[in-house]
Amino acid sequence: MRSKIIGTFIVLFIANGLCAQQNINEDILNKINGELPRLTVLNEFIKADQYDQAMNELLELYRSKENIYLNVSNKDLSYIKSHYKSDVRKSIQTADEVLNKCFLFRYDWDMEKTNIPYQFKEEIDWTAIPNGDEEWCFMLNRHRYWIDLGKAYFLTKDEKYAKVFTQQVSHWIDKNPLEDSLKYYSWRRLESGIRCENWVKAFEYFKNSESITPHFFSKFIGSLYQHGEYLNSGFSNFSKTSNWGVIEFNGLYTLTHFLEDFKVADQWQRSAVTCLNTCIGLQIMEDGTQWEQSPMYHNEVFHCYMNVIFLARHNNFELSSLIVEKTKAMAYANVQWQKPNYHQPLLGDSDDTDTRGILTTAAYLFLDPTLKSRAYSEFDYENMFLFGKDKLISYKKMDSHSPSFVSTYQNSSGDLYMRNSWTEDASYTSLHMKKLGCGHGHDDLLHINLFANGRDYLVDGGRYTYVESKWRKLFKSNISHNTLGVDNLPNSVYANSWQNSYGARSEGVFTKLEDVYDYGEAENTAYKRLEDPVIMKRRMLFLKEANVWLVFDSFSANKRHTYSQYFNFPNKNVLIEDGTLVTTYEANNLKIQPIKDVDIKLSDAWWSPEYNLKKKSLRAELSIESTGFDSFITLLYFPEQTNISYQRVPVYSLNRQLFTDKEAEALTISFENKEYTIIVRHNRTKHFFIVNDQFLSGEVIMLEKQDGVYKEKVIKE
Repeated sequence: MRSKIIGTFIVLFIANGLCAQQNINEDILNKINGELPRLTVLNEFIKADQYDQAMNELLELYRSKENIYLNVSNKDLSYIKSHYKSDVRKSIQTADEVLNKCFLFRYDWDMEKTNIPYQFKEEIDWTAIPNGDEEWCFMLNRHRYWIDLGKAYFLTKDEKYAKVFTQQVSHWIDKNPLEDSLKYYSWRRLESGIRCENWVKAFEYFKNSESITPHFFSKFIGSLYQHGEYLNSGFSNFSKTSNWGVIEFNGLYTLTHFLEDFKVADQWQRSAVTCLNTCIGLQIMEDGTQWEQSPMYHNEVFHCYMNVIFLARHNNFELSSLIVEKTKAMAYANVQWQKPNYHQPLLGDSDDTDTRGILTTAAYLFLDPTLKSRAYSEFDYENMFLFGKDKLISYKKMDSHSPSFVSTYQNSSGDLYMRNSWTEDASYTSLHMKKLGCGHGHDDLLHINLFANGRDYLVDGGRYTYVESKWRKLFKSNISHNTLGVDNLPNSVYANSWQNSYGARSEGVFTKLEDVYDYGEAENTAYKRLEDPVIMKRRMLFLKEANVWLVFDSFSANKRHTYSQYFNFPNKNVLIEDGTLVTTYEANNLKIQPIKDVDIKLSDAWWSPEYNLKKKSLRAELSIESTGFDSFITLLYFPEQTNISYQRVPVYSLNRQLFTDKEAEALTISFENKEYTIIVRHNRTKHFFIVNDQFLSGEVIMLEKQDGVYKEKVIKE
């Protein structure tokens, strides 16, 4: 009797399971657009209530469809294995780690990288925060690593990768119902948008595998449909103005192509494109930069819009000119700030990431030879899979030529990028002169970067973490940037990881770019908040031929203050020598020469070239205590490359009265057979003045002397 009851229970259990699965299939299949001619057979099954057969038919239709993203085939295997050996090894290694539920987030554009692997001993906990940083949980739920499972399957034909893919996807779906309690973890809208692209890409590798059963496919496509409903359910003001909105609706737009046979696809597509148009109109400024002032998040948004363009072209969908033109402008913003080693700068919350891969995508999408000059000369690993072998050949044949500009000023974001060429050994400097973004922005007004001779000399401290802690505060602070301070007070007043209680702002931004020099200046209003307000201004001149930078930093107040310059290095290769700062590499050392008397202090510091990574380094502080007005004049150059002499020179009024430093300062720099005198007027109450017996007028002037003859260049009237 007991065995009979158990047998009956088992039969009922199986029957209920089959019935439940049939209901799931029925629910999904009734969302299909039965009027599409290509779905005639499928529709007949649905009309006959034969939902299992209909789901089998739907899976076969997806197997026979042309891939969206995977554009290589078995005939390309030998080429991929021979030309991308290290990438192939990395894909298989990552896939093997995922097989063992071990996760390490190391992709170039991972928003929050990790350096220590974490392995689940039992089943995966999709809400886990193993190291106290919730960003780990978010990374886990983006599922980028499933694409490498797919690559490993494609490369090895080993069914174990497909089996684990279906197991982990199913486990995620079962353990992560769309509930309010999970909307901050596995169901944040940001991760939901990212998953849509990653799931579709991964599926295309596995779709012909025996592990992709109709049962799994029903669960998979049902979850994607749920993602679409969720993403389409709202569009907050926050999403409109942050990278989140772009990522969310890139995900929805991706689904409209993958789920093109569903009744709702056209409505979702209109919704996604409308939202993406809104986002790009609000977020991408006239100079092509994303307003949050972080190249890292600029490029996440840039990736999304390139994906939208890629998908639209695949399906002959016409996008607005706004999306196309602004996406191309974003590509050019990357070119403008790209360092000679092809990496993006660490402005705001950014990592030291090579931009050639995404610019390769852009160069081919826009068939642009200038973009190609700053990208790879042939497809990298990711672009090979995305575009395929035939397009690889046409890309290699594309023309490539350097940009028509050398230096550039991004007027909307307020960043000046100075360089003397487009070669890999070029000298490159940036000057950050406007503050727009808050959450991903740092306390970095008037910050400078310096890269030359194939290495970083002066760096942004980086970001390291988003966890509310002393580290987040440190890496966002002004002392972790090559900028200025007063009385050891920050420029902006830190409130928490994402907000300031007071934010520094700039005034009087001015730039001038010429063949011989680049010049930028701005005032930081941060210390006007003090009881005794301080006016703080930075002027920077780059003499391209000599690889010389001249910085005038001025402070004006009534009472006594300590004024500071900060210089951050990527390592400890620097020392104080005879009142100067000198790097200590084997060759091509940078000298930072204060022209006026200052106190110099070197202290231990940290540099974070990527999230979750910090390296020991040194920070220099140059300081002066002064009442009222004072200034730094600082010369930066490479003494092993250019033999320079310099001296301060007097500035006189028309009746030969000597100007005080508060009124005007001048410095003469000589090298080889050239001489430049740079004059800065701090106080312009008198119009004309005299330097080197030359009658001059203007706020910033450069006198060039050759063969005993002076030539005046007015930099700023």
